[in-house]
Amino acid sequence: MKLSLKRWLATATKVVAAFAACLVAFPVVWAFWIARGDPDIRLDQHADYIESIRPVDSAAAPNIVVVFADDLGSGDVGSFGSTAVRTPHIDALAADGARLTTFYAASPVCSPSRFSLLTGRYPPRGFIHSVFFPTGTFMGLLANNFGFPRGIRGIPADEVTVAEALQAAGYRTGMFGKWHLGDRSPHLPTDKGFDHFFGSYYSNDMEPYALYRNDEVEVAAPADQSTLTIRLTQEVLSFIDQSERSPFFAYYATPFPHEPLHASERFAGTSQAGLYGDCVEELDWSVGQIRAALAERGLLERTLILFTSDNGPWYQGSPGQRRGRKANTFDGGHAVPMVASWEGRIPASTEIDVPAMTIDLFPTILAAAGIPLPKDRRIDGRDLMPLLAGRSATLDGRHLYFARGGEFAAVRSAGSFKHVARHRSENSAYWMARHGPFLFDLDLDPTESYDLSQRLPDVSEDLAGALQSMNDALQTNPRGWLEP
Repeated sequence: MKLSLKRWLATATKVVAAFAACLVAFPVVWAFWIARGDPDIRLDQHADYIESIRPVDSAAAPNIVVVFADDLGSGDVGSFGSTAVRTPHIDALAADGARLTTFYAASPVCSPSRFSLLTGRYPPRGFIHSVFFPTGTFMGLLANNFGFPRGIRGIPADEVTVAEALQAAGYRTGMFGKWHLGDRSPHLPTDKGFDHFFGSYYSNDMEPYALYRNDEVEVAAPADQSTLTIRLTQEVLSFIDQSERSPFFAYYATPFPHEPLHASERFAGTSQAGLYGDCVEELDWSVGQIRAALAERGLLERTLILFTSDNGPWYQGSPGQRRGRKANTFDGGHAVPMVASWEGRIPASTEIDVPAMTIDLFPTILAAAGIPLPKDRRIDGRDLMPLLAGRSATLDGRHLYFARGGEFAAVRSAGSFKHVARHRSENSAYWMARHGPFLFDLDLDPTESYDLSQRLPDVSEDLAGALQSMNDALQTNPRGWLEP
């Protein structure tokens, strides 16, 4: 008995000592992680580019409207194959313009994808590796400190956003809905090119969920989300009304259909796809209201409208018969619906199957507005206007890279081949297992079910080499600076 007691005490002492060592080591490791590496912020270069932008011709410059859904699947829109969810207004946009059937989000999760939309750059270039949480909360303490290296707490101040470029050119800029790129200055929407902001800093499942007008709380937490789509729509319409004397950029980043799902009384219980369908159908109504307002003002001929989503569907929604969902490197996590409409500039009922990505929207919008791209940094996206207008059928054979955390985890060729690096299983029953690498032919196998790496070793090696080269370049020049 005495021997057992001694052993028990010895074991308990070791456990206490180990716990104490962890308590001592934790802040040291934490501090090392936070300070790890220099983020290489270059504010002077940012200022030089913004100052170089010349004002546009207000009478000729196009308006830009971007509708960015949250967790909307590639199969949740009627014109992309949905039979359960009715989306007549989004479908009408597609009939007016172009439907891109092979379009990808740059990341399978929120914050990194939004970074790429606004900057035209892959997420690791801004060290946006994960999802931001509210500052001052326990989850914010953990996620923001351990999910982002080099002290990053939002979009870096030297990143050029499409809003900043348009604002410098004389556009009136407004953002409505979900920001999710930082909740403190200098990372706020009004710091990064938006004259007006109404919405939230986070996803609608994060607390405290308040609504801000510019930098002040307008609706205290917890904000009522059941009428949020109606209110955001009204804000966008009001912004359009007040912008008739100048070209405008409206970025409508709806918080839906991200969970928790909400729909107003008018739409609740009306779809064949449950509350998820109600939520999406109300978003479709919102798109219809915006399009109708532009039509009533005779602005469709001078307005480029872009509709897409930040990543694939989460718990509900359709990935369009693709493998995987949100947070997966497979196509179900990245493939999203994409519609572009510009009356008289984009031919009606155009279908484009050339692989493209949200990184392409930044150069596309700037090209439409006649604004040159920054020359001091790598812009990963390409101008899609030649494709959209029918002047070109390709994008020069480029590869597309799929970011996961701080690296690239997959690459798609200009054709149909996709290489996926070794990774943890997306199957929850085997989440600890690691699989791959894989090679898929997406034309023959859109569900990414059959690995061809042994049958086509040359193709597999070429794409694996391209992926490795991209990751090596990321290590040596993570920000993608282009030296003079």
